[in-house]
Order: sequence, then structure tokens, then C-alpha cells
Amino acid sequence: MTKTGFCSLILVFFGCMHSPQELPENSPDIEGFTAIFEKYEEFCPYFVHKDLDWASIGEEYFTLANNCQTEDAMAEVVAEMVSLLEDPTIRLTFYDPITFEYYVIFPFSQGYFSNYNMDVLVNNYLLPHGWAGWEEGYVEDFGWCPPEILPYIFLNEFPDSGTPSALNSLDSFVTKCNSLELPAVIIDIRMNPEGLLESTGACAHSFMGRFAAKSYPGAIYRSRSGPEYDQYVDARPAVFKAGEEQFTGTVILLIGENCIQDSENMTANFINFPNVVLVGDTTGGSVSFAKAGTAISERWSCGYVNKTILTYNSHWIEGNGIYPDIVVETSPADLAAGIDPVLDYAIEMLDSF
Repeated sequence: MTKTGFCSLILVFFGCMHSPQELPENSPDIEGFTAIFEKYEEFCPYFVHKDLDWASIGEEYFTLANNCQTEDAMAEVVAEMVSLLEDPTIRLTFYDPITFEYYVIFPFSQGYFSNYNMDVLVNNYLLPHGWAGWEEGYVEDFGWCPPEILPYIFLNEFPDSGTPSALNSLDSFVTKCNSLELPAVIIDIRMNPEGLLESTGACAHSFMGRFAAKSYPGAIYRSRSGPEYDQYVDARPAVFKAGEEQFTGTVILLIGENCIQDSENMTANFINFPNVVLVGDTTGGSVSFAKAGTAISERWSCGYVNKTILTYNSHWIEGNGIYPDIVVETSPADLAAGIDPVLDYAIEMLDSF
């Protein structure tokens, strides 16, 4: 159903089923619910991909919302409705006027298996390979081993525009690798570098530009272009060379199920690089752009989705993930035993060059 269709549905409900006189006493304004529904109706790009009948969902939950007597009950109905989208990026925000605090609730949560363990990684792999600790000035977000010992770099968090020294440090790593004429390096993003796509995407592209021999077409950024659920407009920005120099040898990119959002964004753009090999497990399949909240009531708001990402060859990442070129399985027993099979495989790959 289109947006116009839903507006007609609203008139039916108000005119026939629920006149204003029939609303419960002190009930919250139903317009907050309809505003959220219509944001998704207009912008959400994956209804067809996920085989969701959003109009029917809206009809069912409008009835529930129309009988809510409190703001909290209305927020609960909205949370239940958007949880059907099975998107862990969607959040509800609650403002407490007494404490002046904001609280965030994620209606849908999904457990992602981490195919690495930071203690195992640091103690059994990085320290024995000369890692000197976190980069000065960072909060455990970025680090690398001396390239002459192990050309390996990892990110806990994408640096933002306020920490340009992180990219300067990356340039130092690239310069050293080039001076040693290394044939390959390892980049590890299994720790799922954090950050909302729109706030850190530029930095992710700048990071990738250090490993680009030339500009490459990037991933497809898909939005809705009309009232029908399958009307799309696609943007395909390129990833350009960045920094003083580039490492153009083989890049072994370590990924896993725990990789979602920004790390999947990076992976989706990296896979069109002919020198990048994905090693590990399929990523988590969550690449929505979650916009700021729309008000449900005076204290509650709910975010909405207006964009998603496909790979350069039009593979839907949302709900599917990105498949590695080389699958390396990791079990909880491996990590408990202090073993990192994915990194072990990557180190063997380095030795084969």
C-alpha cells in the first residue's frame, strides 16, 4: 500500500471505527504513531527484500495504538511494530524530564558470534609479534604491529574527523610496509569498529583509500524514490586514493558475523578492490542508515530507516551479510583454548607470498 492508501486507512479508522469520542480518557495523541508509520512507509527501502506487508502491519498496530491510555503503552506498541523489521539499528529514545536523561531502547536485538577474543588476540598474537600497546592518545581503538615482524593492523573504532592523527599513524604503517616491499598485509575488523554509518563513513572511505591503486566504484547506497516499495534510486560513490602513498599489495581483510554497520560498509566497498581477500566468516547483515527519531509523544521518539547498502554487484547485504572469499571456521572452544583460527590462517597466507 502506498502512503495515500494508508492516509485513507486512517480516515476509515477515525470515521468508522474509532471516533474521537471513543478514545480512552487521557490517551496519547495517535498522530505520533501515524508519524512513525508514515516515515517507514515513505522511506524504508527493504520491505520487498524482507517480504513485509507494511500496510497490513500498520492496520494491525493502529488498532492497538488507538487503545493506548499512556505514552509508555504507545511506545510499547511502536516498539513491537518496528521489531518486525528485524533491524537491530532501530532505536526508541525516552527522555526523563525529572533527571534530564535520555535512555535508548533497541526493540530488536540479535546475538552475533564474535570469531575473535581480544585477550587471546593481544596476549597470544600481538604482544609476541612486537605490539607496543595502544596508539598514544587513543582509547583502545586502533593499533598495529611492526610491519617487519607482522604486517597487521586492527580497528576497535573508526576514528572520526576529530582524530586526524589516527590517519597519520596509518600513513606511517603504509609507508613502512612499502619501504619493506611487503607483498601483503592483514587488516582486522572482526572487532566491529563502532559508529553510525553516516558519521564515520567518510573516515572508512579515507582508510580504504590508503590501499587503493586507483579509484574504484564503491558499494550501492539504495534509497526509495517513490511511493511503491520497489521504487529505488541508487548512488554509487567511488573510493579514491587517499594519503601521501598507498599500499597496493594484497590486503587480507579479516571479517566475521560480529561485523555490522560501519565494518560491513567498509567490507562492501573493499570487495571491489582486486587486491583485497576476505577471510573469516559471513558478516552480520545489518547495514541500515538509521535516521534521528520522530516524536511519538512528549517523551518518546523512534528512529526510522531511509537507506541501505548493496554490494557493487547488487547483492543485498541486509539480512544476508557479505560472504568471505575464504571461510575459516572458529568455535568457542578454539577461543577458550587461546587459539585464533582466522588470524592463524591469515599469517599462513602471509608466509605463502
